[in-house]
Amino acid sequence: MTPFGAIALDVRDKRPLYVQIADEIAARIERGDLAEGDRLPGIRELAARLSCGLVTVSQAYDSLVARGRAVARIGKGTFVTATRAPSEPFARRWEPDLGGFSRARMEGVGERLGRAAVPGAISLATGHPAPETFPLAEFGRCVQRTLADDPPEAMQYASGSGDRDLREVLARALRARGVPAEVDDVVVCSGAQQAADVVASTLLEARAVVAAESPSYAPTLGVFDARGATYVEIAADADGIRVDDVERVFAEYRPRLFYVNPFAQNPTGTVLPDRRAKAIVALARRYDVVILEDQTGWVFTYDGAPPAPLAAHDTDGRVILIESFSKSVFPALRVGYLYARGGLRAPLESAKMRADSFTSTLTQRALWRFLSSSAYPKHLRAAKALYRSRRDTFVEALSAALPWADVRPPAAGVTLWLPLAARISTQAAFDECAREGVLVMPSDPWYPTRSGPAALRLGFGDHDEQGALEGIARLGRALKRVTGSVRRSHVSEGR
Repeated sequence: MTPFGAIALDVRDKRPLYVQIADEIAARIERGDLAEGDRLPGIRELAARLSCGLVTVSQAYDSLVARGRAVARIGKGTFVTATRAPSEPFARRWEPDLGGFSRARMEGVGERLGRAAVPGAISLATGHPAPETFPLAEFGRCVQRTLADDPPEAMQYASGSGDRDLREVLARALRARGVPAEVDDVVVCSGAQQAADVVASTLLEARAVVAAESPSYAPTLGVFDARGATYVEIAADADGIRVDDVERVFAEYRPRLFYVNPFAQNPTGTVLPDRRAKAIVALARRYDVVILEDQTGWVFTYDGAPPAPLAAHDTDGRVILIESFSKSVFPALRVGYLYARGGLRAPLESAKMRADSFTSTLTQRALWRFLSSSAYPKHLRAAKALYRSRRDTFVEALSAALPWADVRPPAAGVTLWLPLAARISTQAAFDECAREGVLVMPSDPWYPTRSGPAALRLGFGDHDEQGALEGIARLGRALKRVTGSVRRSHVSEGR
């Protein structure tokens, strides 16, 4: 009898039947019962043995291919691929892969924005912070103190994990939010983008399955694209990620990594409730999924205190947290960090050192002084008040200009997600807005699979009231023309 004869399908199991089949075959590959190159039974043959439908087995094989456990060869069948050592601990099951690179996610959008950027155009396409909030004078004094007070040896080649004083401040801030962080759990990076790339290079192999909220932060999705990731999307509602869909995706696809931006979600500006965060971490533990949690922008949560990070609910070191200071201080810093504990921390630090040895020590030392000063909380209070005021003005004007639109005030951050009316394409909206002299960000790059309902991401953080109102007026005129054109076309088709 072949190894497949003993697979037992349980209708009481919450997992779909094809997931049960895929999980069992994957387990046998792990144990060595099936070796690389072994041919799996034909779909009809296995369906007959298990008394299930052909589609069920086909889906099981598709799942194994998506997990990297098998490869399908047209006309020849499905074959077992190379295995990972089953004896290695949880955090060691992923090795770097420098496989094929896909086309840049934002490349086409950048070209379109560049062509449309005529003199006098107002750009609502960026999610940039407001330059008038940048604490340049205060930070400049911290740079001067660093150069005057630190010994020359402090500017020597340094630890790949970052300046210890800065890491202690970061760990203390995490502990204040409920995360059990120690100084050695923190690795300083050159921005959150590099932190995400460090994680991807360590955990993702070619065709690894990445689960992501739809829509998600496009630049980080671009990092996963470069590693050859295969995406599965998780649905969201007005409160962020839906827990029921998280469980469905985890059970069905067993992703290697789950990328989540729970607070100041970019592009939607949602804030994930604490009860959902706890449930998501529990599901990741049940289905053995690593979570990459992007906390960038959490300090600009407008209504009440932000909930604790997902990492605060983590008990076995499967949540990696990243954050950048580009929004909360200013982008030119290019300083961020990642937090990881247990077995994940060492390979992530090694990957960071391979990337660039270490992040600028001068900048780190100055940032440590700034974060430790009374100027930092004062700066955050002023910036938050400014962004809240701009958000309110932006939402009110947008609602008036687009009475048909579902305009939801973002709970945090400096971007707003605008779903478009039925039958309006993102391309048509982008083109008409450009003709009107306002630039907008199309939705396509923000969907993990690059396709989804037509929408625009609009940024309000770097526009004063006059600029925002004029930009929205142009946006309103452009979308009114698109809507009218679509309506006339629809009536003509009806005739």
